[in-house]
Amino acid sequence: SVTGDCGPLPNISHAEPPEDTKHKQSFSVGSTVRYSCLAGYTKRPFLSETIQCLPNSQWSHLTEFCGRSCPSPSYVPFAKISQADQTQNFYPVNTTVRYICRPGFENTTDQLPTSTCLDSLKWSEVPELCRRKSCGIPASPEHGKVIAADHLFGTKANVVCDWG
Repeated sequence: SVTGDCGPLPNISHAEPPEDTKHKQSFSVGSTVRYSCLAGYTKRPFLSETIQCLPNSQWSHLTEFCGRSCPSPSYVPFAKISQADQTQNFYPVNTTVRYICRPGFENTTDQLPTSTCLDSLKWSEVPELCRRKSCGIPASPEHGKVIAADHLFGTKANVVCDWG
């Protein structure tokens, strides 16, 4: 290639340059090109997606920045994703996230519920290791009674007055 010119763009795994630069044969020193991940791939955090034509007429090195990632972990009514696992935005296959029982729920075992990113890029089912806490038996009012299916968190109770 000509001095001060980097020639065509390098191939980057699972990523492609903008349409208008794809077939361009020459780039001057200082040119930058930003790649984007192909469908089904997600940009890994903290890695650059931009290459630059350096003064030595070589393209700068680009670490493979696209990978397969599960979407954000599943919502479940009885538990929420642990603080540490919530801050990620890239979940490669085999990543396991931990869940913590929501307020009003308590652990049924000393294990925390977890979910793993499967090869299909879907999350494994979150085991229901949290149960609704008991609110205790509600006191019956004078001249009435409380009717409820159970005394667990989230249950609605009806108060029925005595006849008259």
